[in-house]
Amino acid sequence: MPVLLLVLIASGGARAETAAPPQAAQQLMAEGRAAIIREDYAAAIRVFTRLLALPESSLTRDAQEFLGLSYERSGDIARARQQYENYLKRYPEGEDATRVRQRLASLPSAAPPPREALRAPTQPVQGPRLMTFGSLSQFYYHGKSRIDTQPVTANAFDRSTLSLTDQSALYTNVDLNARLLTDTHDNRIVFRDTDLRNFLAGQDSQNRLMAAYYDYRYKPADVSARVGRQPGYSGGVIGRFDGALLGYGIAPRMRLNAVAGEPVQLSGFETSSRQSFYGVNADLGPFNERWTANLYLIRQSVDGIADREANGVELRYLAPQATFISLLDYDTLFHETNIAMAQGSWQSPLKTTLNFFFDRRKTPTLETATAALGQPNTSIRDLVNTFSAEELRRQARALTATVTTASAGFTQPVSPRWQLGGDYRVMHVSSTEGSGNVPPMPDTGHVRTASGQAIGTGLFSRRDVTALTVSRITADAYHGAAFSFNTRAPIGDTWALGSSFLWYGQHNANGSTSQRLFATLRAEYRWRTSVALEGEAGIDNTHSKGQFADERFNRGFFSLGYRWDF
Repeated sequence: MPVLLLVLIASGGARAETAAPPQAAQQLMAEGRAAIIREDYAAAIRVFTRLLALPESSLTRDAQEFLGLSYERSGDIARARQQYENYLKRYPEGEDATRVRQRLASLPSAAPPPREALRAPTQPVQGPRLMTFGSLSQFYYHGKSRIDTQPVTANAFDRSTLSLTDQSALYTNVDLNARLLTDTHDNRIVFRDTDLRNFLAGQDSQNRLMAAYYDYRYKPADVSARVGRQPGYSGGVIGRFDGALLGYGIAPRMRLNAVAGEPVQLSGFETSSRQSFYGVNADLGPFNERWTANLYLIRQSVDGIADREANGVELRYLAPQATFISLLDYDTLFHETNIAMAQGSWQSPLKTTLNFFFDRRKTPTLETATAALGQPNTSIRDLVNTFSAEELRRQARALTATVTTASAGFTQPVSPRWQLGGDYRVMHVSSTEGSGNVPPMPDTGHVRTASGQAIGTGLFSRRDVTALTVSRITADAYHGAAFSFNTRAPIGDTWALGSSFLWYGQHNANGSTSQRLFATLRAEYRWRTSVALEGEAGIDNTHSKGQFADERFNRGFFSLGYRWDF
């Protein structure tokens, strides 16, 4: 993925051309970036078009560039050119304008329309266009920590101290893309890899192949095929997988897709069990230029027995002043709802934005394979010799929690430079019974958080952003308060400085207390628009005091690296 996406997706595209972004714009930007990451450019185009219809904010500039990029990646060169030109009309200066000019200059020329109907073009059909692009980034992370423990009832000589280097690692990310485009065919090869080299004794290095696939589209028949390791996260596919995805547009507002493959576990938990799945889904819409939907069916097996059987629907509504997104995933094997999610926002004529979010899901996802968590070094293939399929599903249920999150909030611009907001959140994680070697987990109760936020833009320079947040957290076993401060200030076209600060204090029901102080300083330097050098340093200190001990944890850390777009 080019540096444009790596930097903006990581940083949230923090700019401040006019006003800070309302919650609706932030949600749309997150959805659009996610669509680009999973390479669903049709969805990205819809989302960024919706975002640009909102009032001008610090995300408008990024949305304009992302819209052009989405059209470019989708193969619609004419519209990509139009959006890039619109960008340069609105934002002619700055490092981003230079990058957009380079993208505009690299676009292939569009074939001219025929001069008269029923007459052959006066110029030859445009030939194949080969495009290659990608990025390379490397960051070194280093951390040292010190733990001082003093028993409350003992003398000072019983104090213990532990000092160690807790992190020394190099992260390397590679993103390579090659695309061969003609008037009727679109061929693309994608390779993405993340490598972690640990330099501490006893810590393993890891390499994770994130994507390696070939994508083909035949435009006249609206046929597509993708083969290899690829992102999922749509059409009922929970995550990354190795396999094939086929699509065919049977009508202007209906597209049928078929998918099959094997899930890829990159979380560190791997078993000798083998999972495979197949599914079908249909993209519907848009209807009334607002509604789109996806209906899906997924069937998954593990070592020859049923693992997951889900039916679901995704529903989206996008309008100039409102947005609504929902997902319902029901597992007919476990006879339970796996995911129920809905979120939306609405902006009033007074520019007040109201938003809500509800998410109730099983964690981990309902699967028979979860039963292996309680049986180390054992596959489902071995367990079926001892347990029936229904008994394995009971064990999987015993290890699966239900996580429920709900929130509601608002944002309101109060001046050209300031925006105020607030939200109230409730989170609950159910208990688990435990199974095998995995002990039961208690119910967390309801954790409630009330937050207020002030966002200032253009306070010190034309494009700086500063956010202040105050929160109050209450739960059955504790209560706490937090204050955070974040700022990012570009300096000219090459430098950007930033800092963050967090203080958190907590009082527990058993009488113990803790305080945490976390602070960082960041610097970024851009060289020739394609290379970004970044450095960060910080501290993380926690002081915990209980009935029997007084403990202080002090950590210092830094990171240094680069991102190169080519």
